[in-house]
Order: sequence, then C-alpha cells, then structure tokens
Amino acid sequence: MKYPLPFILCLFMTALCQTSCKKDNPEKHDYEPVKVQSEWFEVDYLGDRIYSIEEPKSSQGNVCYLVLGDERALMFDTGSGENGEVQGSKIKHIIDQITKLPVTLIQSHFHFDHNQNIHEFDRIAFPDLPFLRELVSEESLFQFTLEDLFEGDYPSDITVDEWFPIETDIDLGGRVIQLVHVPGHSDESVAIMVATSKMIFLGDFLYNGTLFLFHNDDVVLYRQTADHLNSLLSPGYRLFGAHGDPELDFGQLQKLYSFLSCIEGGVCQFTEQTVWGIPAHIYAYQDMHLLVFQQD
Repeated sequence: MKYPLPFILCLFMTALCQTSCKKDNPEKHDYEPVKVQSEWFEVDYLGDRIYSIEEPKSSQGNVCYLVLGDERALMFDTGSGENGEVQGSKIKHIIDQITKLPVTLIQSHFHFDHNQNIHEFDRIAFPDLPFLRELVSEESLFQFTLEDLFEGDYPSDITVDEWFPIETDIDLGGRVIQLVHVPGHSDESVAIMVATSKMIFLGDFLYNGTLFLFHNDDVVLYRQTADHLNSLLSPGYRLFGAHGDPELDFGQLQKLYSFLSCIEGGVCQFTEQTVWGIPAHIYAYQDMHLLVFQQD
C-alpha cells in the first residue's frame, strides 16, 4: 500500500519531536546528577534521581531526602533550620539547584527538628490517616501541639494541600512511590518506599544512632511496625534514616525487631538516666541503643 507524502512527513515529524523532547527534558531517565556546593549541607546522589540532603553540622545530624519524578518532586522533611539563609532561604536554594520541578513536602513526622523550614514549601501533603483527618479543620488547617513538636512552638499551623494514601501508588510522573505508616517513634510517622529503586526512607523510625520512644506502651507498637516492615521489604532494599550516616545496613531492621522483642519479653534490662530534664530508661542490644522517656 502506498501512503501519501504528507502522511509520511507527519509520521517523521512526530517521531523527531518525540526523540528531541526526550533529550531536551533534564528530568527524564537519561538523567545527569547535579553537584551541589554548600557550606552547611552535604548533598549526595543516591541513584535513580534521588538525593540525600544531610546537615552534618546540625545539633541533630539531620538528613532529608528529595525524590524526583518527571512531573513533580517529593521532599521528605525540611531540615533543622539551624543554618543561616542563602538567597533568602535555608533549604529551598539547595532544592532549586537540583530541580525546577514543583515540589511537594511530606514530613516523616511532626517533631521540631524535621519541620523548621516548612514555610519555604508551597505545597504540603499529609498521610491519609483517620486521626489526622479529624484534626484538620474545614479550611484544611492543622495546628501543631507541644506534644506534636516535642520542643518549641514553631510551626504553629500549616495548610494541608493534599492527602497521600497509605501503601497505595502515588504517581510523581514516570515514578511511583508509596507511603508506609510506621508508628512507634510517633503516631503519625511515615516512611517513603520506592519499590522500583529498592529504597526506603524511614525518618526517625530507624537510623544510625540512639533511637527514641516517648511512652512505655510504644515498645509494643514499635515492634509490630518493625515486623510489618520486615514482611514488606526484601534483603535487596537500601534503608535510609533521618539522622547520622544516612544509609543503614539492611540487617539493622531485623535486629531492631529482636531488640524490641527482648525489651517486651523483659529480657533486656534498662539503666536509668535523666535526658533533657525527663526521666528515661536506656536499653542496649548489641550495637543498638533505645531511650524510652518515662512520661506516663
């Protein structure tokens, strides 16, 4: 069958446009990692268009993460806010060096050391948890309590722009992520799981350093969540925390479960200590340490 010349030219131009568009889009899969210079932040490319944004000089040793899709980016936590401003921002100027995509922020949880730059983000998502829905007003306003923040009074409130479902695909354009509810450290804690990259970002649920719980009853919930994560993840997954050295050995997750089972079973004993003026029990298990505040 013979095709008219205009039809053939149309097909050729369409193919040419598709090819050139792919090459011209810097956020596509032929991605060139960005090298970021900063006196405060240490920015590392983890692969597959995902960055860690570490604050080695901060009092908490914070680590945030930026996940790029084709249509938008997802920021996990906002930084400590302890650094000075550069170009009128404390962390946005770092994100702007990496991507021009619109950025949605989701917090790993609400504690003060994870949300001090929250005002620099135009779009904020919350995990779609029933108890959080009940706390958000009809005007989509959420007010932080002292218990939410643990310390300080900032931020006082924010507007929730979007609700992310739990363990359901969330499309960033050319990339799908899932939120996993990981209560234990706090009731609202979530992790970001990127199954195609075999990476999970755990916030304060698990990281390299002393772990914290705020009530004795949290030990059981923490152990149940560790068990759930062990069922979700295969040994090929890379684990990343929100403090200290970003990446964890995969075996730390199973070790955490064993540690919490040891505490729950009364086998692991504690020492008493006062931390930030609050009585606490300190547990040790191999190379792991857990502090449980006695506020009940």
